[in-house]
Amino acid sequence: MPKQMTQVKFTIDSDVVAIFKDRCTAKGVSMASVIREWMINGRPTKGEKVKTSTRPQRRYAVDYCLSILNEVSDNEAEYRDNIPEQFEQRIEAAEHSCEQLSEAIACLEDVY
Repeated sequence: MPKQMTQVKFTIDSDVVAIFKDRCTAKGVSMASVIREWMINGRPTKGEKVKTSTRPQRRYAVDYCLSILNEVSDNEAEYRDNIPEQFEQRIEAAEHSCEQLSEAIACLEDVY
């Protein structure tokens, strides 16, 4: 059964949108994935503090980061695949994000 997509539009002050966009960019996530998470769970994704004082804890932290990056990469790829063809710049930006995430995942996998 094909996945049903719903488009949601928000009308917000342009300064708020710019701040939201900058924060998403700084965290390396798409605005769509943050909004989707908020729509599903009723709250945005929050960071989790991970202990890193021992080597096993650092390995766990790297694995945790990998799981988050894989999830973000999957969400970004899904977002890219659902962009209409006439939005070429958005597709290119999403492809660049996917490439960068793949590179980050490969680098982290090489750590341990």
